[in-house]
Amino acid sequence: MHPDASRPGRATPTRTIRTLVPVEPPARERRLPARAAPNDGVAWPDEPCPDPAAEKVRQLALALAREMSARGLSARAVAALAGIGVGTVQVIQHGNRWPDTRAVARLENALDTPLWPAHDQDTSTRPGD
Repeated sequence: MHPDASRPGRATPTRTIRTLVPVEPPARERRLPARAAPNDGVAWPDEPCPDPAAEKVRQLALALAREMSARGLSARAVAALAGIGVGTVQVIQHGNRWPDTRAVARLENALDTPLWPAHDQDTSTRPGD
């Protein structure tokens, strides 16, 4: 019994228990439109991409394919060498998503060769030339 409950004229205090309701945070507005996959709308990797960023990814995929072919390596073997998942190698090969810079760096280190195209690379492969 609460100490104040025995005194005349005093009500027993009550506790209010509140139920917390999860509230979704407001959605952040995107500043840039969602970007399509690098292979969107082109015959990957044979056809040059109109988007310069996607073209860099296409050239990365071609360089990776050349290295894998020259060394007789499968996607699984390259992934094991680089310490990344085989799915990561496959999405670079197929252009399904934008590659992660960490994965590209690990591939370059594992294969001991640059894969990302240089800025001053021959522009004859660029669309519109």
